[in-house]
Amino acid sequence: MNPILELARERLKGKRVLAVMSAKGGVGKSTIASLIALNFGERQKTALIDLDIYGNSVLKLFGIQKLHEVSKEGIEPFRVGNLSIFSVGGLVGDHYIVLPGKEEGNVLESLLGLANLREETVVIDTPPGMGEELLTLKRVANPEVILVTLPSKLSVMVVEQMLEYLLESKLKVEWIVANMCYLNTPFGPIYPFGKPEFVEKLGVEKGIKVEYLPVDPELEDFSGRIWDYSGLLKEEIRKILDE
Repeated sequence: MNPILELARERLKGKRVLAVMSAKGGVGKSTIASLIALNFGERQKTALIDLDIYGNSVLKLFGIQKLHEVSKEGIEPFRVGNLSIFSVGGLVGDHYIVLPGKEEGNVLESLLGLANLREETVVIDTPPGMGEELLTLKRVANPEVILVTLPSKLSVMVVEQMLEYLLESKLKVEWIVANMCYLNTPFGPIYPFGKPEFVEKLGVEKGIKVEYLPVDPELEDFSGRIWDYSGLLKEEIRKILDE
């Protein structure tokens, strides 16, 4: 028996766990996970867990530069309103980490097992790819998956491989999200990666709903204080969650 693994399972037992995933990097996954968590946090206490050992994008989006405090209850979260944030970066600081795969899994299990996690809704930001983070998450929870892609042909082809694995593993894929799909202009929408025909086709083939999110140039101004952002992208994500 692995006591940390069992503790991680116990921490997540009975909670709603949403995992934001992609096999492709650079698709805006951390931003989407953060905005989903902030939307939930406006209604109820919510936790956002950053499982990206190497990127720590969530901490940068929230402008967090300190370390987690540790109490007798475990690793204490950073708090932004009703949102609790946990991250490996909050344990090691802004330093690079090089870990073999097995040790990576141990670190992630430890974060999940030792986090003082009291919230009933948990949003997990996972790093790109199909590595140890995905296997760790499968061991400790049965998450609802939000699969993120760009609408480009290459991105959809890469993400489709992950989708096949998720479906074979009996994980529930709630939506495929085509991010940065269009940019609104006075002359109508512009599609920077081409019209989303490839992701539309994938959704139809697999029987999974596809949601389309815009590019919002104003979002960049809120890097480091994303909780203040209330623009188009956040509103579109709210509509998805309210469906």
